[in-house]
Amino acid sequence: MYLSQSKRIGFTAINKIFARNLYNIKEVKQKLNSLEVEWTDEKKVSNFNYIWLRDNCQCPLCIHSDNKQKLFLTSQIELDIKPINIDKDQETLKITWSSKSDSYHQSKYPFTFLRSFNQKKILEHVKWDSNTIESKNIWIKHDEYMNSDEKFFDSLKTLWKYGLIFLKEVPEKSCSIKNIVKRIGALKHTFYGETFDVVSVPEAKNIAYTNLDLGLHMDLLYYEAPPGLQFLHCFKNSVEGGHSIFADSFTAVDNFKSKYPLDYSLLTKTPITFHYMNNGHHMHYNRPMIDWDHFNNTFCVNYAPPFQGPNESLLDKNENEVVEFYQAYNRFCTFLEDPNL
Repeated sequence: MYLSQSKRIGFTAINKIFARNLYNIKEVKQKLNSLEVEWTDEKKVSNFNYIWLRDNCQCPLCIHSDNKQKLFLTSQIELDIKPINIDKDQETLKITWSSKSDSYHQSKYPFTFLRSFNQKKILEHVKWDSNTIESKNIWIKHDEYMNSDEKFFDSLKTLWKYGLIFLKEVPEKSCSIKNIVKRIGALKHTFYGETFDVVSVPEAKNIAYTNLDLGLHMDLLYYEAPPGLQFLHCFKNSVEGGHSIFADSFTAVDNFKSKYPLDYSLLTKTPITFHYMNNGHHMHYNRPMIDWDHFNNTFCVNYAPPFQGPNESLLDKNENEVVEFYQAYNRFCTFLEDPNL
């Protein structure tokens, strides 16, 4: 069983993919300390602070043309910098900046660059439960995913929206999963190897290699940086069991937070120990069950009961605080394990 949408993929990176389509600027308005950009599509508006714009100039004097790395220090920018001229062509916004020195700098910003940082996400995440997900088209043919850029792009959007997609008609070959992964990006190696087979074996080094029910969980939470995407290639099995069940942990968080806001806050502040100790390895990391991003939105949910270790963060708590944590933990689990999730 797996918890979908356990971690948000960084939306700036994803938005840059979506921003490859050409966006046009309808109007630019100068405000006291920022620039308001109105886009031609759906009346979307972006606001960019002047100092932020100057700090992120994309011209060859500021960004190395070959390695795309920054060529100046943020601390060199004047805090009260203002534009003295703004112009644009069909693809680029150009700003000439005021300066206390003798020279004036002109910044250039491709429309796609500015649009990728639009405060309103180009594609929203969609939370779901067992009833609503059935009506969503999250199934994609393997051949279309691999050979059609349009279908592949659609699959990325679906993955971004729901945190889960299924590929059907995948060839039953060991190389299939690698090819699917490499369509998106590099395959991350772990101490399990490049890929690994999840099968029941005697004297298993991992509980995943048994016939025991693992329940809902995420994998590799004992890593400092767990992989953002996990790929499971399911071969046909002639025996009963072995089903994979998915749930949207972000839906559970919303339901939990609305009923127990104090418990929610506690689970965002109390680290939980996750570890794996076997076969000469001891991986160990502490992270809260619920984590948020700098927009105060839930960023990831960390839940893996089979891989929880002794919780070190509770050792310096008083008796009441320990009980409060376990109460919050237990309450959240009831939302995660809700059959309707």
